[in-house]
Amino acid sequence: MRALDENDPRRRLGGLLRQARVDAGLTQEAIAHVVGVERTGVTRMEAGDRVLSRAALGQWLERSGVEGLAESGIRAMWEVARRYGDDDDPVKVWFVGWVEAEGEAHMLRYWSPLLAPGIVQTREYAYEVFRAGGRSDEQAAADAEARLQRQGILDREDPPNIVVVLWEPVLYHQVGTPDVMLGQVSRLLEVSQRPGVLVHVVPSALGANGGLGGPVSLASVTGKPDVMLTSSLLEDVVTSDVAQVKTASTTFEAVRGVSANILDTRRILSEAKAVWESKQVTGARPATARTAESSA
Repeated sequence: MRALDENDPRRRLGGLLRQARVDAGLTQEAIAHVVGVERTGVTRMEAGDRVLSRAALGQWLERSGVEGLAESGIRAMWEVARRYGDDDDPVKVWFVGWVEAEGEAHMLRYWSPLLAPGIVQTREYAYEVFRAGGRSDEQAAADAEARLQRQGILDREDPPNIVVVLWEPVLYHQVGTPDVMLGQVSRLLEVSQRPGVLVHVVPSALGANGGLGGPVSLASVTGKPDVMLTSSLLEDVVTSDVAQVKTASTTFEAVRGVSANILDTRRILSEAKAVWESKQVTGARPATARTAESSA
């Protein structure tokens, strides 16, 4: 990413947030806990390298005791900063709508037939995904960092309810090394045991399912229309269009309906973890009855 000009609204927003934090006598660690990110995330926000979500902005200002005209001014600067992206920014301007909805949602639903959903990806897995997509080493690292910052919602004091549904071949499609895959499957197993998080796997043995057209993510925010994110090879779409959201929701519930229950899903995840543990020794790709390598 290019160095930001001192008049760049993202840099000016970061300076205002830092001043609010300092005036309140708060450390970066303290504010990081409030907005649900690591301390390095706060550093990047204050430098203007990241624009925080609307929900995180509200939490930052409330904890810092910012009110009145000062609050209005910072919020106005945030509105400008969130639209001031460039081609090097991991969080694209079009994507801001989804990031905001994800940060404010009380319910999040993710269906993924190809890769582990971003909300539960490890840093190493995310990096390999971005590298495979043609990003440079530096860009992929920045993209992976941005993805992990979004995962801060999992560790908030009031995290949203989350439902993740994925197709079983996702567990065996090698992304990076066997060690990367072991870490990713272990992450899925760990997340599946958190309160408020449901992870379901659609077994390969069922054959084709209604969600093979592509991944879909849905965010439900109190008092607002649901927001949908869909991805394809050429274009990603973020929308609150009622008809499209309804279709996506129907698809999600259809694949969730044929997925394994919670206990069976954990068993499936544990089996996949054991496979990747064995591949750490041999370095070979998995070749099990459960694998569907040619699903494309």
